[in-house]
Amino acid sequence: MLWTIFPALVVVIAVSFQSCDGKTAEEWKGRIIYQVPGVELLTDRFAPSGEVPSQKCVGLSNYCGGTFKGIEKHLDYITGLGANAIWISPIVLNTDNGYHGYWAQNIFEINPHFGTKEDLKSLVAACHDRDVWVMVDIVANHMGYPPNTDPLPDVSMSFNSFVPFNDSKYFHPVHPYIKWPEECKDQWKIEIYWLANLPDLNQSHPFVHQTLLKWIQDLTTEFEFDGYRLDTTIQVPKLFWAEFRKAGGVFMMGEANNGPPPCGSMEYVGQYQEYIDSVLAYPMYWTMRWIFQEKSKDFTSLSKAVNNSYDIYKDRSVFGGFVDNHDNPRFLSMNPSQTALKNELALVIMGDWIPIVYYGTEQGFNGGNDPNNRESLWPFISAENPLYKFIETLIKFRKALGKEWLREKQVERHVESDVYAFSRGKILIIITTQNTTVKIKITNSPYEPGNTLKNVLNPTEKFKVSLDGSLPVTLNLGQPLVLEMEEEQNDI
Repeated sequence: MLWTIFPALVVVIAVSFQSCDGKTAEEWKGRIIYQVPGVELLTDRFAPSGEVPSQKCVGLSNYCGGTFKGIEKHLDYITGLGANAIWISPIVLNTDNGYHGYWAQNIFEINPHFGTKEDLKSLVAACHDRDVWVMVDIVANHMGYPPNTDPLPDVSMSFNSFVPFNDSKYFHPVHPYIKWPEECKDQWKIEIYWLANLPDLNQSHPFVHQTLLKWIQDLTTEFEFDGYRLDTTIQVPKLFWAEFRKAGGVFMMGEANNGPPPCGSMEYVGQYQEYIDSVLAYPMYWTMRWIFQEKSKDFTSLSKAVNNSYDIYKDRSVFGGFVDNHDNPRFLSMNPSQTALKNELALVIMGDWIPIVYYGTEQGFNGGNDPNNRESLWPFISAENPLYKFIETLIKFRKALGKEWLREKQVERHVESDVYAFSRGKILIIITTQNTTVKIKITNSPYEPGNTLKNVLNPTEKFKVSLDGSLPVTLNLGQPLVLEMEEEQNDI
């Protein structure tokens, strides 16, 4: 690394942090993020360095063999999908079985299971050559499991294996973990109690505080990362994140997940945007999950959530919108309908936020809870899957609309319990929860009488605005519609 920490040092020397000239929130609005396995892409689950195995990994609770070189080798697969950013899981040396990266042992060393420092730099350089930005997952809340922590940690445990936080004084005292949802509003518990018995760093300790700030500054300088995803954001004091953001000098998106509302309400999640650039749109994730996967709510809930998001959030356009991720059951594990998945993907990819596609969604992966939702992408690295083609079409269309379109907010055009329509500029998106053919008439479209519209997802489908201004449309077998004016067709 560019600097050295002496763990036994008692006196902490103050460091002046300069904000780096990195990628901004405004610039990130034009990105579509592909979340890779193992290096949250999960690096460990994307691809190995050598030949792609013919069999999938079956030991999902340990390392499967994915590497930085494996990601670099298959960048065509990612860019072919249309993604122009990747989010990789934590890169540091982990304690035993930390294939996912969230159990740090030494924050100054690169995890050798993924490759070397040079391999990581090569990956970043290869991405930048293709105008693909690299977002790295960062853990500043806790370290990994020290020896002899089963079933619960105690005051006699050893911290000697951690670098540089090798003493109990660098951590909050041992606490039982917070109980959700009973204690979800006890913010002091959320920030001090240990997450799943993982040693909880005390960011108010001067050594911990300064070390983490210098660490993130050096990571940006040395590896030229374009952004960071902040793990366990709500478990760390907000004022620390403000300093961390300044030290890192690039766009930061936090995982402000306090469970479903009312615990993880928009008001609760939105407050973190006062300290960092962005957060994952977890409140909207829960709304979409209830509608599309659990079928416990309908589109009137989505209507309310979208409208409230513009009132509550400082800037929802830089939030991270997603269908799947490594912490929640995959969509198809709860609802096996690929038609339903396509409808939610249309909402996520065309919505007013930064779309995030979790690796494997494009291959129809259907794993349930962790670790089953962390499958190996091999041997399924193929651009021929219909879901891959569907996502590719949507992403390339979104990108072709340009920067001006990104400034367009979502305008609600039609709401029924099972059909929802919104526009962004002159693009109209219509989705449904039905698997059968649906016919509706939209009386509040952004078009003029006589305009002819074409479905981007199936150009043979065309619709014409009636003389009275209404727009009759048909969602064939429940397939979503993404409509543009025929005379203003974009070359995608």
